[in-house]
Amino acid sequence: MNISMRDKKLLLMFSGVAVFGLGWFFGYRPQMEEAANIEAANKPLEERLSNLLELAGNRDFYISETENAQNKINEYVSKFPSDVKEENGIVLAQNIENSLGMQISNVGIATKEFVASIDGSTEEEIAEQNETMSEQANSQTREQIDEIEGTDSKAAEELQNASDIAAAQADSTSQTPVLYRTQDTLEFNGTYANLKDVVAYLAEQTGRLTVDNMNASYDTSTGYLTGSIVVNMFSMTGTGNIYTEPDAGQVAYGTSNLFGTLEKAAANTAQTSEENGSDGQSDNGQEGENTDETAAPADDQGQS
Repeated sequence: MNISMRDKKLLLMFSGVAVFGLGWFFGYRPQMEEAANIEAANKPLEERLSNLLELAGNRDFYISETENAQNKINEYVSKFPSDVKEENGIVLAQNIENSLGMQISNVGIATKEFVASIDGSTEEEIAEQNETMSEQANSQTREQIDEIEGTDSKAAEELQNASDIAAAQADSTSQTPVLYRTQDTLEFNGTYANLKDVVAYLAEQTGRLTVDNMNASYDTSTGYLTGSIVVNMFSMTGTGNIYTEPDAGQVAYGTSNLFGTLEKAAANTAQTSEENGSDGQSDNGQEGENTDETAAPADDQGQS
């Protein structure tokens, strides 16, 4: 079969086009697609690298600002007590009475409520974590108590107190900060000036206190205001603070004699007797003489 020169040229040209097409389709095109994918993947990496370089350039500034922010957080968190108990509300009412002269007729103690956790944990997760940590803190001390139980009650009590303290410290230092709220209701009786003073007094307290609500009404029979004040008392665990009992001052427990008025009357009688005894001789002598003198005329009259 003879192929003309013209056909050979055409075949050669088509063969070149086919080779070029196959090379582009199977060689160049996949490489271009891969290069495009690599470029697309590198774009966010380049942006990330640019941000990291910018952060590295401002490293000292960010470290300084982070330390300042952490110090402010620590200062703010340190103002929260580690716990709020029943005695805190009672002592608060007592201090209000002593400082402002407002009469607190009743103190309603509420239970502690979960507000929030800094890491977003739920109340159930916090309770489960507290239970586990308390069991671990109590395990060793509990064994020691079991060994001496029934033989030395004082030592057992001391070990139990140490166990409670260890559990409380574990709860306060091993957790993330968790905020709680206790609402106490103070029923009062006082003047309008007392009502304004108590708001200022609560604002000056070192603990974290807020007035949730306040109700007051005028009592026409006494001329005073009566009502209630709901106080939010906040506490925070996980701050490293240890619970400190409030100072209730000196409280009198009972009395030496239930009938103190009789003792007072007896003391007055004894004092009167002592005073009379100091002048007893002269007074009694005079009284005796006067009695005799007055009696004589009466006898004379009787005889006559």
